[in-house]
Amino acid sequence: MCYNLCMIAKVRGTINKYNMISEGDTVFVALSGGADSVCLFFVLRDLSDEMGFNLEAIHVEHGIREGESLEDAEFVKALCEKHGINLHIYRVDAPSFADKEKCSLEEAARILRYECFDKHADDGKIAIAHHMNDNAETMIFNLVRGSGIEGLSGIKKVRGAYIRPLIECERREITEYLKANDINYREDSTNKEADYTRNNIRHNIIPLLTEINDRAIRHFSETAEIMDMAADYIDKQSEKAYAKYIAGNRLDNSILNEELIIVKTVIHTFLCRAAGSSKDITSTHVDTVLDLCKGDSGREAHLPYKMKAYADYDSVKVVREEAPNNHADDRVTSPINIKSTLNKMGDRQEIEVDNTTIRLELISNDFNVETNPKTYTKVLDYDKIKSGLSVRNRMEGDFIVINDKGSKKPVSRYMIDEKIPKRERDRVLLICDGSHVMYVVGHRISEHYKIDDNTRRVLRIEVNVNG
Repeated sequence: MCYNLCMIAKVRGTINKYNMISEGDTVFVALSGGADSVCLFFVLRDLSDEMGFNLEAIHVEHGIREGESLEDAEFVKALCEKHGINLHIYRVDAPSFADKEKCSLEEAARILRYECFDKHADDGKIAIAHHMNDNAETMIFNLVRGSGIEGLSGIKKVRGAYIRPLIECERREITEYLKANDINYREDSTNKEADYTRNNIRHNIIPLLTEINDRAIRHFSETAEIMDMAADYIDKQSEKAYAKYIAGNRLDNSILNEELIIVKTVIHTFLCRAAGSSKDITSTHVDTVLDLCKGDSGREAHLPYKMKAYADYDSVKVVREEAPNNHADDRVTSPINIKSTLNKMGDRQEIEVDNTTIRLELISNDFNVETNPKTYTKVLDYDKIKSGLSVRNRMEGDFIVINDKGSKKPVSRYMIDEKIPKRERDRVLLICDGSHVMYVVGHRISEHYKIDDNTRRVLRIEVNVNG
């Protein structure tokens, strides 16, 4: 009775501490038939009435261990029928999946198992029987693979619909609970095989650690909680930095002013999002991009998923390598040159170029310009236009007036001085009066076209970059 009450009290405390279950929830216990899941089944059964949640069970038969997995399914079915618990049984072919996907049988079974669990994620909580020992094994496994803080934070107690009510219980407590209550369970023969990596950790490494300190498992759990809090904090700070330093597929080198842990976390996230996957993105690739941030323009490096990173002045850009090495994909293959149709007061024109919308409007000077924080809005003196208004890319001979003395600067020189990447210069849109550039879109206007007391007609330019 003592083991029964102690286990229920501990699990109840964990559920409440991490807000795992609310009154009225449906909880689907992942019931393999093994000791851990059977313990969780009985504890949740005893807590369901008290805490006001509905309990159901899910069993996945993996098609392995010959007849053993079928016997597991029958055992689970009989257990649920005896206690009036609704059971959902799924049958999958883990061996075939492992062959097809070129992964281990253990990994194949895990993937297929969670695919089945996911079918119920919108209907309630999925209770998994991971415990303290599993957490320690996961931390050791991640550590030897070279994981960072995230890996050392162990198994998440709550992740979306998935909850782990036994995560603060040791394996010995589960065994004692089952023995004290004379509860039968199925023994998975593969748990005794040391050729599985995790089983090797379980049967060989963990016992050595507990010989050094019999509280080793609990200390792993305490460390995981600290690392989890640290990871959450770093993630929050890194998201702020990501928004500040990442624009599309470009990383601003000024990120180097941040703490190194933030820099590396942002770069890792940047690469994972560019690749569409976190798999195979390692600390080596992060260090490679970090090195590009610190180095000279023009250097480049190859990355997984056919990505290439290259340094351009004050940033690093990541692109897919399907494009030719001459970076023809970064240039404008069809030059833009659109003439303005504005003639009289009130005329409007909208120009679409790639993901940019430019709205031109001719208005009187006696107005108040309304700006949108999501757009760039400029106002210029329309009366100073001599050769006709156009929206285009740069051409030879283009210039811009850079001060009130009328000093001219070639647009090619201006782009170099402003550190606009070489591969981007032909894509920059210009609003021009012949060869005189009135506005380098997204950058600056010519001093010559600024509004003054003599201005009568105003050219209002609104630029909206979509996506």
